[in-house]
Amino acid sequence: YYCDKKVTFHKRAQILIGDLWCLNYGQGISTFNDIDTITMFADYRIPQALLSFGALIYTDELMEKLKNEVILENGCPEEVEIRGCSIEVVERVNKIVHDMMEENKENYTCNSILIDNYLWFYRREHADELNSIPYHKVLSIYY
Repeated sequence: YYCDKKVTFHKRAQILIGDLWCLNYGQGISTFNDIDTITMFADYRIPQALLSFGALIYTDELMEKLKNEVILENGCPEEVEIRGCSIEVVERVNKIVHDMMEENKENYTCNSILIDNYLWFYRREHADELNSIPYHKVLSIYY
């Protein structure tokens, strides 16, 4: 719950659909007419990449907790905010990309799945640089 409202993240289900869609190029069993409605996969590494770009900012208090490797409680406000704000940032990036494509009369496939994949691979390729940026830790079966 967040502000007395139930909040759920379906990361694992989204990854299954996203992986099928990417691996099969949206063909056959991965033909999903609503694939663009899936958000990014709210995990613990994408926020780290978003922080590195300055697209996500944490309070000093939260950053101190993360630097001290405090394990957040599953579903606590900080975890929900990190995951929810990461989704919002990627949705805004997606809109900006679509606006740019429309302005330049370009037609490429771009959605939150592809942006998530880019950020995930970026984080892996730049691990040495990004290791100094703390990430949130939560004991949970949902990651």
